[in-house]
Amino acid sequence: MDGGSESSLAPGSVLDGKYEILGLLGAGGMGEVYKARHVHLGAFRCIKVMKAALMADETYRQRFLREARLATQIHHPNVAVVHDFSVLADSSFMVTEFIDGTTVRQWGAANGRFPLTLATEVAMQALAGLDAIHRRGMLHRDVSADNVMLAFDADDHLVVKIIDLGVAKDVTVANPFDTTQAGVFIGNPKYMSPEQLGELEEEESLDARADLYSLGVVLYEMLTGVPPFVARTPNGYIVKHLTEPPRSFAEANPGLDLPAGLEQVVLRTLEKNRARRHANARELAEALTPFASKAPRAFTRTNVPSGKTAEAEPPTVTMEADQAWAFALAADNYAAFRDFRAKFPKHHAEEAERSLEERMAFDSAAAIDTEEAWDGYLEQWSHDRHAQAARERLESARIREETAFSVAVEVKSAAAWQAYLDEFPGGANSATAERHLREELEFVEAKAADTVAAWGLFLLNHPAGLREHDAQTRLAQMEAEDEHAWNEAAIANTAESLQAYMRAQPSGQHIADARRALARLAIVEGDFDAAFEAGTIAAWDHYLATHPGAPRADEARRCRQEAAEFELASSVNTKVMWRAFLKAWPDGRHRLDAELRSR
Repeated sequence: MDGGSESSLAPGSVLDGKYEILGLLGAGGMGEVYKARHVHLGAFRCIKVMKAALMADETYRQRFLREARLATQIHHPNVAVVHDFSVLADSSFMVTEFIDGTTVRQWGAANGRFPLTLATEVAMQALAGLDAIHRRGMLHRDVSADNVMLAFDADDHLVVKIIDLGVAKDVTVANPFDTTQAGVFIGNPKYMSPEQLGELEEEESLDARADLYSLGVVLYEMLTGVPPFVARTPNGYIVKHLTEPPRSFAEANPGLDLPAGLEQVVLRTLEKNRARRHANARELAEALTPFASKAPRAFTRTNVPSGKTAEAEPPTVTMEADQAWAFALAADNYAAFRDFRAKFPKHHAEEAERSLEERMAFDSAAAIDTEEAWDGYLEQWSHDRHAQAARERLESARIREETAFSVAVEVKSAAAWQAYLDEFPGGANSATAERHLREELEFVEAKAADTVAAWGLFLLNHPAGLREHDAQTRLAQMEAEDEHAWNEAAIANTAESLQAYMRAQPSGQHIADARRALARLAIVEGDFDAAFEAGTIAAWDHYLATHPGAPRADEARRCRQEAAEFELASSVNTKVMWRAFLKAWPDGRHRLDAELRSR
């Protein structure tokens, strides 16, 4: 990386008590990058210190925290390891593997256009790294010639590293036009896909094809020596990514001698409509495989091509070649077959090519180690020397997957199903597991609501699910409780009992019955008031005939008796009779009339 801004951390300062700053490597829109040394381990590290202005935004802080956690879980030889991260009051940073190598941009600036063999090797390794990132549910979002590095392992073989996961994104968080609060685009406009620039419908979100587009720009640059779009400003690149098709190879660099079909593969990665691109990193790697398999030599520190014409192959049909082939067979690994094919391209050529492809397929299946992966291997290589080992691994994967599935069935929790899907994303039972995960999440929602309607909806959506018995049991219990409460309210048949039922069972099966009963009670109460107002034997006889089982029927009969005795006292109309009436009905409806007549 290049410098370009004044360092805010001085060499010799110690960050978080364990990272000694050695110097500034570079700076960008998201923050500054330093080379550091772990003071306890003595190992070099790369530290990206995020801009304080960005981290001041709580939404961004939480996203950084969530996505940094995910980044630490990615372990792949073609992805720079994220060792540590911190979100502190005064500074937030991410600690990654320090890579002693050169970026694609630096290599191209020093050597010019990449030879086909090196360009495809870099792309294939980068795709392996992107596949690991995508399978962990993340997007890189800033794949560029500055974030793909060429380094070498302990055996001096070329290792391509994808660096700078500092802006990686959890794909479960949708934001199609992802910018920082300061208005800085996430990514380099020279490499950004149309969808990163906002070319997405409102309900859609970014997916892995955005990273493949960016890698397609890098591959185009490596193969042609120039970018597919040329502009002088970031806005110029944005416009071209959104509106212009990429230049053909012939337009970009006349006179190129590249294999037929390669241009079509590369230009497919740069389709504006992502539906027309390769679906994922593995599909793109498969499309590049015919061109990558033509590599003439193993790439080591001393023979990574410099862009100049390669020297002629040495004679190959020799005793040395036979011994080397025997060694490759004994070693039986991808590196051995690759090195043999590179050094002796004409000796055992067909066997070496097939062995290399088969070993690559076996290693890929082993890295994934799922039933689906081993089935895929055996589909093509069922008669090769690793077939028996693959069958054993298939059985082992099947047992592991079935065991994990059984555990999730037994545990019956969303976490258990998510853990299963994380471990076996393409497993034989993954579709069933996704269905059970949805069921479990909806079960939790129904349990939180705990209403007859909520449980009814759950059972409608999952009629034969793992939680069907639990839901039916709870629903039956709630219905029984509702029935009991309603029977008590109906027997009492008072406004108080009916209103108490409605409060206790707001979604009960008898809510409508309770409302109707309350309405009937209101009518009966009105008729009682009318009879009381009239205060005659005829009025009370009419009330009792109309409402024989009314809650106040006994009271109505007493009122009728009082009315009858009032009429008798009225017919006799003596002081003695009125005093007798008042003694019998001291609080009756006709008390006042009786008192007046008794004087």
